[in-house]
Order: sequence, then structure tokens, then C-alpha cells
Amino acid sequence: MKSLKVLLLFDLSINLKREQYVEYWNTPDWKTERDVRNTLIKLGHEVIPLGIHDDIDPFLQIVKEQKPDLVFNMSEAFSGQRNFEPNLTALMELVGVPFTGAGPMSLQLCKDKGLTKSILGYHEISTPKFLVAKKSRPFPLSALRKFPFPAFIKPLQLESSEGIAQMSYASNEKEALARVKYIHDKLGVDAIVEEFIDGREVYVSILGNDKLSVFPARELFFKQIPDNEPKFATFKSKWDREYRKKWGIDSGWVDELPEATQKKLNDVCKKIYRLLNIQGFGRIDLRLRGDEIYFIEANPNPSIAKKEDYALSANKAGVEYEELIARIVSLSLSA
Repeated sequence: MKSLKVLLLFDLSINLKREQYVEYWNTPDWKTERDVRNTLIKLGHEVIPLGIHDDIDPFLQIVKEQKPDLVFNMSEAFSGQRNFEPNLTALMELVGVPFTGAGPMSLQLCKDKGLTKSILGYHEISTPKFLVAKKSRPFPLSALRKFPFPAFIKPLQLESSEGIAQMSYASNEKEALARVKYIHDKLGVDAIVEEFIDGREVYVSILGNDKLSVFPARELFFKQIPDNEPKFATFKSKWDREYRKKWGIDSGWVDELPEATQKKLNDVCKKIYRLLNIQGFGRIDLRLRGDEIYFIEANPNPSIAKKEDYALSANKAGVEYEELIARIVSLSLSA
């Protein structure tokens, strides 16, 4: 691949001048940005790093003056609001600069956990039964009387396990309504009440646009949690290292599956990826119960830090990190 001028776009929680970035490159918070930047440089590309918080002008200025060949898009929010993530890619389309990963339609679609399940259910993908509880129109207790408990309650559109805790698991209508109320009142967002699928939590990483590569699946293990307790990823289990260590919560490789189940898993994930119009790279989160496969949610543009699930799965499939980043770049230019 020829050398490209790549604008590396990522999020900031505060406004920083570009000369201040040197203070942050080696911090844990910037590990993914650091991995991608260093790899792009190794591949021979010129990298223009730009963190974005609440001002779009620096991005537009760089696009106009430096004319990058590509935006390596790692942005997930604007002004601290994740619901603006699709808008940033829409802006990239408007100014005519190619970018890595999913576009605005896919990003917007995958943010709505209820809508994705409705679409995929129509196309005969198994999903948990669910109800959407809008903040503006809370549903009454009667709406839950025929619901298949236990249930799992989480924010409809938030990501990274935000708003998910042990209280997200509800055994009955009263507990479910209490958690819905918490999400409405404390987080200020809509909620989704899902049938809890008691099974294995599995993550499948995919690379490609038209021709898709499905990488070896990862599984979230709960080694120290008693067998009779429900097992699911909470915000704390995802981001609190000491909590993960205490309860033996860690990702690892899915044990070898029967050939028919593995083929079904790959086929289902490819179908989901295409139906949700994911481009470049994505991760599908599932629950496996025996040979039953249930879609939970889709993650366009998942984290691609060198030591996290996506890159580890690619590596196990023989795609080393430099090649992975190179292929993501190439896919964005051929979309």
C-alpha cells in the first residue's frame, strides 16, 4: 500500500491543544489511540492525530488545508454525548473524506437495541423477547404480566455496559419496574427489558465489507461466581480490574464447538453484520444456550487495542496487528 496521509480522529473528555497530546500518549486511557498511531506510522503512513471534544472547526480546518487521504475514525462521541457518534461520520461523508469502519446509518441503527432486535427477528435471527420502556411513556405493570422472567434491564442506547449492574437482573415485575425507573430517573434515558438468556456470553469479531472473515470467538468467563447465580457483564466487571480479579471474570477462547454449531455461529454472525450494514470491522455479542444462538447486540467500530478481544481474535486467525490495521485502512478505501 502506498503511503497515505491519515487523520487519526479520537475522543477527548476536555479540550486539549495538539501540542499537549505528548503528555497523554503513554497513559492507559490512550492505549488504543497509541497502538493504532504507532502501527500506522510503522506501515509508512503520515499520521495527523486529532482529539475532538466540542469543537468541530479543527477537524474541518485539517480536512480543508491538509487534505488527508483518510480518517482513521476512533471517535464515539461529541461534547461527551455518544448519540452524536453517527453525526461525525455523516460529516465525513459530506466533506468527501473516506473513513474507516461503519457509516452513519449502521452506527445509528446499532445504537437502538430494540430496533436491531426487531429487524433481526424479522429476518429469523433468534433474539431475547423484549419490551422498550420510553422515558416519555413509561409502561405500566400490566405490560410485564406475560413477560418471560427472569429479565435483564439496561439502557436502550448506551454502550460499554454503562447502566448495567447486578440490579439489572430482575426476577419479577416489581424488580423490573424498579430498574426501569432507575434508568429513567438517574440516567435520563430510555430502557429495554429483555428476556434473560441463561447461557454463555460470546463475542464474535468480523472483518470485511462484502467478503467477510469471521475470527475465532471469545467468551466471557465467570470463574468465581457460584453456578446458581446469573452471570452477565456489568459496568464494574468490564472496567474495574480488581473486581474482575476477585470474581474471576475474564475473556478467553470459546471451547471447540461441534462443527454444525460453529458453522451456524459463523453464518448467523455474517447475516447480522450484513443486515445491520456494518462495514470494515465489527463485533457481534451473543448468548449461546446449547446449540441455540441468541443475538444480544452489535458493535460497529469496536475497540482495537492490541491486547483486547478484537485484535486477539484476529491474531489467532493469523492476522497480526500490523496486517489488521492495514486491512482496515484498505477496506475503507474500497468501500
